Amino acid sequence: MNYSFLLKLFLTGLCLTALGIYSIQSGFLDVTDDIRRLLPSGTRLLQFSKQRVYDRNIGPFPSKNRSSCSCKGYALNAQNVPVDELEDLQRRRSEEYRQYQLRMGTKMESLILAQPNSPLQYPIQGFVVAPLAKSVIPGLALHAQKRRLYKVSLSVKKGVLSVEDVLDGDQVEGQGQSNLTISSSSRTHLNDLLSRVTYTSTIYHVKTKDLVNFSFEDYEAIFPVVIKRSSVPVLYDPGTDINSQVTITTKTFLRYDELNVLINSIRQFYPKIKIIIADDSLEPQNVTGFNLEHYIMPPAQGWFAGRNLAISQVTTKYILWVDDDYIFNNNTRIESFVEIMEKVPELDVVSKVIFILFFCKGT
Repeated sequence: MNYSFLLKLFLTGLCLTALGIYSIQSGFLDVTDDIRRLLPSGTRLLQFSKQRVYDRNIGPFPSKNRSSCSCKGYALNAQNVPVDELEDLQRRRSEEYRQYQLRMGTKMESLILAQPNSPLQYPIQGFVVAPLAKSVIPGLALHAQKRRLYKVSLSVKKGVLSVEDVLDGDQVEGQGQSNLTISSSSRTHLNDLLSRVTYTSTIYHVKTKDLVNFSFEDYEAIFPVVIKRSSVPVLYDPGTDINSQVTITTKTFLRYDELNVLINSIRQFYPKIKIIIADDSLEPQNVTGFNLEHYIMPPAQGWFAGRNLAISQVTTKYILWVDDDYIFNNNTRIESFVEIMEKVPELDVVSKVIFILFFCKGT
């Protein structure tokens, strides 16, 4: 049996299959009619009640994931935002970035220097570097009594050390290596060299740590270096009203009467707010309305799958999740939730207190 021929035939079929799938997903081939003709009658397909337009761009950014974009300053914003609104947009964006820093930052990231209880001064925490990037180690210094010669050593495992702008006569050994030794007869000169010591990681990793050993005579200190790739902040334009800040999401299953009551109560108090519904009912019904998205799922996928689908379609800063049997009334104030979240950016979730009353018949 010719196994080489069979292998080539298999690989050829695999490539053709992959090419066909890519063509269908990219929109080059439309096989909807063929699928409906080949599948048994009564078979339902996953469908969306809101038609998607895949070739439309969002603002200045292309819709294709493989595209790249670049900008300088506010050039892109200026092309798509009216001049009289640009200043207010930049102000909101700055406030969003401030809240992002409060939400994502921790006290462990703040720089703390060890005071010279021993002769060695060094950063206890807060020294963060980018992978493969050179950074000056802040706060290195020696506080020792008069000596004929001052000599310190530093060593690392996941990077290299060096001293910037070394001059002739400077006693520095191990430039660009994992072990660095600096000597001088002047403590002032030694501290000047220490202030220019840099660390460069040699292994790319999005988030890891290294330890620096810093020693002088019988004194030794160890401090961490956090090697971390900085993340791009996710910022939302909160807009100017509650409709641009919040999306109401829900999941329904065989409860269209309750769902319609919920929608009507929402529209009574928030006529323009966006509503997203994930529906895995056995026999889906059409649900329409202003600024409403109804996503029909395969039957009985469950609450978690519906929640994930609904949330994945949200484009506002905040999500208000409600069950499909909730009812909005005069006491419903989404603005209060948003006000709390804006004042305390560290919060992730805000909820009301729900009292459940149990009524029992006496014996």
